[in-house]
Amino acid sequence: MRYLQAFGVRLEVEDVVQDLCARILDPSFLDEWQRSERPFRLWLRTAARFELMNRIRKERRRMGAGDGALADLAESDNAQTAFERSYAASLIRTASDATQRVLESQGRGHEWTLFIEHSLQGKPYAECAPPLGIPVDGARHATARVRGLMLDALRGVLSAEQVAEADFERELMALLSRLQP
Repeated sequence: MRYLQAFGVRLEVEDVVQDLCARILDPSFLDEWQRSERPFRLWLRTAARFELMNRIRKERRRMGAGDGALADLAESDNAQTAFERSYAASLIRTASDATQRVLESQGRGHEWTLFIEHSLQGKPYAECAPPLGIPVDGARHATARVRGLMLDALRGVLSAEQVAEADFERELMALLSRLQP
């Protein structure tokens, strides 16, 4: 939605997103994407823009106007940035959820909490490890284990996105940079 809103058109972008979601559910959409060998986010961004142009055409026909100005519907830097940022966040959220599920299934959900409190919130191990029942001496090892699981989950997400294994590191760095304000 942020991507489509960044085009600045006067439409209900929620309707465009619903049309896009319906299109994604069509098996041929995913078949075409897989044949294209392009990363899913690029395929999705193109499809979103296509759906937006279709909606604009439909509205213009309804109002008796022509399609002439549609060529002016250029993707702005703001639209691309909004899309990339939202998409990066969703991929990282997917990998985070998978990592947390793995840890919880192993009875180590407290290590996820340690990882969040130390790595993301910046709390020292001496403050966040003892309340979780993790010895301060073992906290660094637990955090490294979670980081490894998270990287594995991100690799899985990127692989599903058809990112080549040789490009994983570059793509991971790009994902993180897109989340920077």
